[in-house]
Amino acid sequence: MHWNNNNDMLLSFLGPTKDSEELKEKERKQKMRLFERSVKQNPLRQNAVLVLKYSTAIPFKTRFNRILCSYCYIEFENIETLRDHMKTKHAKVDHNSAFYKVVDDLKIDISNFKCNLCMQDVDSVEIFMTHLLRDHGKAVNFEIPFGVLPYRQNDAGEWMCLYCKKKFEGFSEMNGHLRSHATIFTCDQCSATFLSYHGLKQHERGFRCDKSGYKPRYGLALRQRLNTEIILQCSTAWPFRTWGQNFNCSLCRVQANDPGGLRAHMACRHANFDIKLVFSRKLRKEYLKLDLTDLKCKLCFMGIESLDDLLSHLKNVHKQPIDDDVELSGVMPFKLKDGSSWHCAICKSQFSDFLSLNKHTVEHFQKYVCDTCGEGFITEAALRAHAKIPHDNKHNCRRCKATFQTLEERNIHMKTQHPMPYLCAYCKERPLPRFASWELRRRHLIEVHNLRPGAEMYECTTCHMMFKSRSQKYHHNVKVHRTKKEADSAFSCEHCARGFATKLSLDKHIAKKHFHV
Repeated sequence: MHWNNNNDMLLSFLGPTKDSEELKEKERKQKMRLFERSVKQNPLRQNAVLVLKYSTAIPFKTRFNRILCSYCYIEFENIETLRDHMKTKHAKVDHNSAFYKVVDDLKIDISNFKCNLCMQDVDSVEIFMTHLLRDHGKAVNFEIPFGVLPYRQNDAGEWMCLYCKKKFEGFSEMNGHLRSHATIFTCDQCSATFLSYHGLKQHERGFRCDKSGYKPRYGLALRQRLNTEIILQCSTAWPFRTWGQNFNCSLCRVQANDPGGLRAHMACRHANFDIKLVFSRKLRKEYLKLDLTDLKCKLCFMGIESLDDLLSHLKNVHKQPIDDDVELSGVMPFKLKDGSSWHCAICKSQFSDFLSLNKHTVEHFQKYVCDTCGEGFITEAALRAHAKIPHDNKHNCRRCKATFQTLEERNIHMKTQHPMPYLCAYCKERPLPRFASWELRRRHLIEVHNLRPGAEMYECTTCHMMFKSRSQKYHHNVKVHRTKKEADSAFSCEHCARGFATKLSLDKHIAKKHFHV
């Protein structure tokens, strides 16, 4: 990612300033005023506003079949909790704002449907609009649609189809069934389906289907990324990176300890992310990692099991320019789920942790093998880089100048020629005494230096405080006895008072140690 200056980079981690927040809030309010003005000029939306204003209908939005509040975009498990939220948080609200970023008709829940003016029970939107005109004299335009898409639940919590009276336990099943009754508008270029003509036109403007499908910015130079960008554009596959046991957002430097937290972050902050930002940080010799949990096609919201099925679906059904000559699109698939169990997305093998799963998944992609040593690699570029290193005596001893052809030979050398790797830092004599094992050094510390088992073994050379671990001693020195070099550093961490010589070092420190702040 390119940064204009250090201040911009610092703001990205420390959060927006008060002035920038006020400016963004001012711009948001201005956009909302313009949007509300456009709603008032739209006769179809005027009908929909009448439904929201004079009835108990609850508007809601969906993101991949998950229910969201139309006003504050909070996600809810079921429609009952949304109703309670609307009563407490949005009892008095501008109904025009419910249509913000709505492409098709506005989804509304008409369970316990009543008129707010006379509290009369109503069975359908059509009957309600007739009642509103006849009994209350409200201006209803019957020459155009009402602009709402009604849903209803029974007392048992089942979703009921208002056309054929079928019942469904989940909202996703109900939503998919509803398309069999509604008028469907289909894109001629990619076969994406929509419930309104307005939604189709907005798709054509934003998705650029009039240019023969999606064309990645990399063209033919990197053919693997052609398929990858189509997958990111047309499916719910989330890109991610890893740093130790943490899962990293590919678009910003946010970390999460569990996959669910990362998916929630992506859905909240990067629902419509710019695809080119995924590749702004170099992948080097790796494939792009994708989380395929709850994988769906964004063009038709069909659930898909594997990445191969998704590629076939996008090419055959939606006419996307998938390149069949590139195997598995240059991506590495994972199904992280909730992080309680780890299964391979390719062969279904089970593992105890993600590191083991990641190491195993890489083995499925090691299609490039070195003819000299037999080591496997997932890309041809990685194999070429490996081939540049001489295979003769490439393993060096860290304690002498000896070199070896294999790791096994170097390990034997270490055990036979350097059998005492553990040294005592408390002895005054030089050279420091060495020991063959950690246990022998521990016994020496107890007998010679009177250090009890479990006692503090790390001493601060400035104030002579004792610590149980080296890290405790290090953080003590950083906070209490900052050296002149650290104190004079140009970049200081405001969370732990550490100093760094470069802005990049500070950014790495914040991303690793203070990502939760």
